[in-house]
Amino acid sequence: MRSLTVLWLHKPFGDDDSSIPLVEHGLSDAFRDFCHDAFNVRMPMEYPPLKLVAISGPEQLPHVLFVGGDPAQGLGEAGGGTCLFLVDDNFFGDRVWNLSLKDWLKAYIPAIPRVVVTYPGHAPVVVPQRRWAKKPIEVFLDPERHRERLVHLFKAFWKPRFWNALRQYVQVKAGTNWHTPGHNGGNAFASSPFLRGFHEAFGSTIFRSDLSVSVESLGDLSSPEAHTPLSEAQRMSSEIFGSALSRYVTNGTSTSNKAMLMTLLKPGELVIVDRNCHKSVHHAIVTSGAVPHYLPSRWNARLGVWGPVSLADIERELSAQASHRPRLLILTTCTYEGVLYPVWEISRLAERAGVLFYADEAWAGYLGFHPLYTRRDRDGARTMRYNAVNETSGAHFSVQSTHKTMAAFSQASMIHVSLRFKALLEEDSSPQFRWLRKRFALNSHGSFEKFSHDLHEFLRYWHSTSPHYPFLATLDIAGVQMRLEGMKLIDERLKWIAQFRARVAAECALDERDCFAELEDIAAGGADWAAEGYFKDPMKIVLMLKTPAAAGAFKKALLKSHIQWEKSTATTVLFLVTAGTVEEHFEDLYRVCRLNRELIGRPQTDFGLGTVAEAVSGQPVVLPHDAALCDGELVDLDGSIGRIASQFLVPYPPGIPVFVPGLQISASMVDLIKAAIAAEGPGAVHGLFCRGGHSPYYVEVLNRDEEKRLRERKIEEHGQCQE
Repeated sequence: MRSLTVLWLHKPFGDDDSSIPLVEHGLSDAFRDFCHDAFNVRMPMEYPPLKLVAISGPEQLPHVLFVGGDPAQGLGEAGGGTCLFLVDDNFFGDRVWNLSLKDWLKAYIPAIPRVVVTYPGHAPVVVPQRRWAKKPIEVFLDPERHRERLVHLFKAFWKPRFWNALRQYVQVKAGTNWHTPGHNGGNAFASSPFLRGFHEAFGSTIFRSDLSVSVESLGDLSSPEAHTPLSEAQRMSSEIFGSALSRYVTNGTSTSNKAMLMTLLKPGELVIVDRNCHKSVHHAIVTSGAVPHYLPSRWNARLGVWGPVSLADIERELSAQASHRPRLLILTTCTYEGVLYPVWEISRLAERAGVLFYADEAWAGYLGFHPLYTRRDRDGARTMRYNAVNETSGAHFSVQSTHKTMAAFSQASMIHVSLRFKALLEEDSSPQFRWLRKRFALNSHGSFEKFSHDLHEFLRYWHSTSPHYPFLATLDIAGVQMRLEGMKLIDERLKWIAQFRARVAAECALDERDCFAELEDIAAGGADWAAEGYFKDPMKIVLMLKTPAAAGAFKKALLKSHIQWEKSTATTVLFLVTAGTVEEHFEDLYRVCRLNRELIGRPQTDFGLGTVAEAVSGQPVVLPHDAALCDGELVDLDGSIGRIASQFLVPYPPGIPVFVPGLQISASMVDLIKAAIAAEGPGAVHGLFCRGGHSPYYVEVLNRDEEKRLRERKIEEHGQCQE
């Protein structure tokens, strides 16, 4: 059973402080009481104890948390299980590594809650409102007497608000249902002689908790301002993830992107976007009526993957498009293969240009819960984090597919709005963001409340009015789990990954870098990526195969062993490590690697299509929104060359569009679609029109009259936004 650790920055009352065992046992007893109330459903369970580790001074903190006192070497035994900090008030103002203790904790382990322990006669201290609390020393020295206060403290940090309210309603309050959904608590399945097995397979709770907004006491996504368990859960998620505002979405990050871009962009405004963003970002741009300007794409033909956009290209495009007054910069961090951007530097470049930075963080919602995702500059004076929305410096917005890497049901997603954006809107007076303060103004001043109101209104456009309550419950508990044991979960998996990589490399008699793609392999030249702050997330394992034939044989071996991967290319297979990955999974995968070791290795020639970079290099020639709403006409793929697309064609995965409304279709674009059809079949290309699943294949383009009319409307005129 995994134990969790409480670190106590504590000045002993003597050389032998006998209070430590007393405090440890008291905390453990209160913690188990809390867990039984917050997480247990029916039967008694044995919850792990809390191990108390006392530290006599802040200078020892890095050595207790990290192996060798160095975050780059990983977390130590005590550090990996840390779930709570206690800080004696006399240490509260101390410094660690030239940072205040508050800032050091914020930089390296931001999500873990902290409690200042106060002593009689000591000067009072003022703690930050978020992620901090204060308790007098007697609460810890007499834990039996103060058991309820300790349980209440744990509830404030870790109680899943919505899940507990939903469970309480289902188990205690629910009676006869005269409201939706129609299965009525599962009765439609349980009472049917044909569907009873379906009910038994899922269990009764999943049906009984599938309620509707008719149960007003639980809350409604359409009314986030109300004081309900659902709104309280979202406020707690905001604190856990370090945002100014967090919102739950049950239609996936695709819906998050659409609601956010409709909130932030007006028709005709320019948005600078990575061409290899997910299709939902492109859908959102079309829906909002914005004008996209695509950043230069980097296609890695040897591995068949997309690389990141360089800082130089981002800075160049921000400068080149300055006359069109772009409003938004959109990047995907991390990329599908795990490349993380230096969000602090991109934020600086964007703000200097008066542009908001929007991060699609679908694949990396866990970054705020482990010190691995921290970077110090060369002189050690500044510490930055890779999670896009953080309290140091980063993106103004992020959207996360909580279901992709954490413990949430499919479709469960979150929107996070940063504290930095709130400050830009309400406190900043720079002329480059005058447009922002005007857009979300209340009484002639920039207002975060006005922004929140607009976001909620557009979320109502996209939200279902009948959200699945179990989805919402998993969003609630996913954040709580990461705050409570996320650092331990990630640290365990990082160790398993390192062991797995070393074993595979040894079995293949190769260097690890010749088995698994790293940052330099994926990004493939053009910049000093690591020096500029780019980082390869080890939780995305990209196994390299020598040839396409080797990759095909390896995937057959995986299927024979009942192993399903996330994504593959002609020479790579991508495996995601998530909160639910267990150690046995690595053993299963290692056995396949060992039996097929002759297939593993660095590809020596380019096997991907050389025309891919050319296929995605174009810019729209008519406004995408206009093109998407035209009548259009169907033409076969070969006949579409030179015409203007009025629909998307998207090879999936990875879900990056080749055809986008408003783009002029080139021969290389058609070749890329044909290659996807040949490799995976027409069903792998979303949007393709065909009958019976075979050729001829058709795509919709503007008809000649529409093309002439829309070409006369210069797209540059749309991008000229006025203050």
